[in-house]
Amino acid sequence: MSDKDPNYIPKLEKAIAQKYGEEAINNPRRFWDEDKEKDYIAQSQQEQRKFSKIAETNDKVEQDGFLINKKLLTRDTNRTCPVCKTYSFHPQDDLYMNKFECCHPCYIAWVEGREERWLDGWRPNSEN
Repeated sequence: MSDKDPNYIPKLEKAIAQKYGEEAINNPRRFWDEDKEKDYIAQSQQEQRKFSKIAETNDKVEQDGFLINKKLLTRDTNRTCPVCKTYSFHPQDDLYMNKFECCHPCYIAWVEGREERWLDGWRPNSEN
């Protein structure tokens, strides 16, 4: 250790200052004050709220033996047609489920052209 140059650190600081500028060798506390501290705390709290909200929506929940995002469970999960009892993955069926409470194939078979009767409450028998 006695072989080391005692001027090594000042030389290193000088080289860093020449390459990266004078701010690179200054102590960060020199530029810090109470206002910056308050701003920093407010920003970090805001970021924490943002991250906790994201983490809450990305939480996984086990349902029927599968891990599913909690975010997906907040959507309407009843996509089963009450008429034919089939589950629909098609976004096209959303329109018919909202307006007529049936899927697109059931709309074609039972509702199309007979909307008034359907809206009055008529539904096909289980035999049909």
